[in-house]
Amino acid sequence: MGTCKFCGKTGTLISEVLQICRDCIINKERKKVKEHVLHIHKQIRKTEGLPEIAPNIEDSKKKFSCNLCINECSLEVGDISYCGLRMINIDKSKEIPMPSRALSYMHGYLDMNPTNCCNAWFCPAGTAYGYPKYSNFPGPEIGTYSYAAFMYGCSFDCLFCQNASHKHFSKDNIKRIDDYVNEFIKNKKITCVCYFGGTPECQFLFTIAASEKILKRLQQTDPKRKMRICWEWNGSGNKKQVEKCMQIALKSGGNIKFDLKSYHEILNLALCGISNKRTYENFKFLAEKYFGTRPNVPEMSGCTLLVPGYTTVEEVEKIAEFIASINKEIPYSLLVFHPDYMMRDLPITSKGQALECLEIAQKYLNNVRLGNQFLLRF
Repeated sequence: MGTCKFCGKTGTLISEVLQICRDCIINKERKKVKEHVLHIHKQIRKTEGLPEIAPNIEDSKKKFSCNLCINECSLEVGDISYCGLRMINIDKSKEIPMPSRALSYMHGYLDMNPTNCCNAWFCPAGTAYGYPKYSNFPGPEIGTYSYAAFMYGCSFDCLFCQNASHKHFSKDNIKRIDDYVNEFIKNKKITCVCYFGGTPECQFLFTIAASEKILKRLQQTDPKRKMRICWEWNGSGNKKQVEKCMQIALKSGGNIKFDLKSYHEILNLALCGISNKRTYENFKFLAEKYFGTRPNVPEMSGCTLLVPGYTTVEEVEKIAEFIASINKEIPYSLLVFHPDYMMRDLPITSKGQALECLEIAQKYLNNVRLGNQFLLRF
C-alpha cells in the first residue's frame, strides 16, 4: 500500500516506489511532478549501475555519439549510455565491445509455434493469415519454431518492467552475426524471428543487418522457405531505422508491435522515465505510410499493459482514439499486468478493469484483443 506525497491519499493502487497517484501525475503542477518522478528514476538507475540521465556531452568533449533512439547519448571517457550498452571505459581490461552491425548482446531461444506472442492472433505462425505467400501452412504452424531474440538494453526505464534482466549483461551474451545467421540456415523448422527485450531499437544496426543477411542467404540456398521477421519495441527509435525494420517486416510477412504504455506524456515520464513523444510520432508515421499495404496480414499493432491505478480506462480510451484517428483496423492488444520489478506491490489487473478497458477500446477499434487472460484467475 502506497501513499501519494502530493495529495496524501493512501491505497493499494498507489505505487510505494513512485509515491504519487495517477490523478496527481496528470493534474498537479507539471514542473513539480516531473521533478519528483525523475528523481525516483534517478535513484533506481543509480542502484542498477546505469546513468541517472542520458549523457549529453558538449561537442568539444564527446568521444562517441549515438542517435539510434530518443535519448541520443553522447559520451566521453568514463560515460555509459542510457541503455547501458555503450561505454568508453578508462580501464581497457574491463571494457566490453559496443554493439554493432556484426555484434550484439542478446539471448536467443526457440519457442514452439504458435507462441504466446502478442500478435499471434493475426500472425501467419498462429493463424491461416498469409497462406501461402508468408506461410507453408493453411493454419497454425504446428511443429515449427519462432526464434525469440531477447535483446539487452533499453531506451526506457519502466518501473513495471516485465523483463528487467535486460539491464544486466556481459561478454557471455555476445552474439556474432555469422553465428547467429547460421542458426537459421541449419534449423529449417525456424519460420520466424522476433526481436524484443529491453527494446531492440538500442541494437538496430545488428537486427537490421542480421535480418537482411538471413533473408539473402535463404533466397540463395532455399528460396521456398518462409522466414517472417518481427520487432516488439517501445517505439522510441530513430525514424530512418524504424522504417528499415518495417520494410523488412513487410516483405517477409512479419510485423511490428508498438508498446503504447500510456497516452499522457507526463504519465509516461512517471512510469517509464522517458517521453513517449517519439513513440507516437513513429507509430503515426508507419501506420499512415504502410498499414493496409499488405492484404490480409496486418503490418503492425499497438499494445498496452494495464497497470492498476495508472493505466486506467480513460488512458486506454485516449490511446484507442489516437489509433482510430489513423485507421480503425489497426490491431490493438490489452495485456493483464502482473507485479514485477519496482512495482511488485501493485495487484494484478482486476477483471473489472480489464473488461472495462476492452469495452472502451472496442468502441473505437475493430480489432481488439485482451491478452494474458489467465492472470485474471489470480
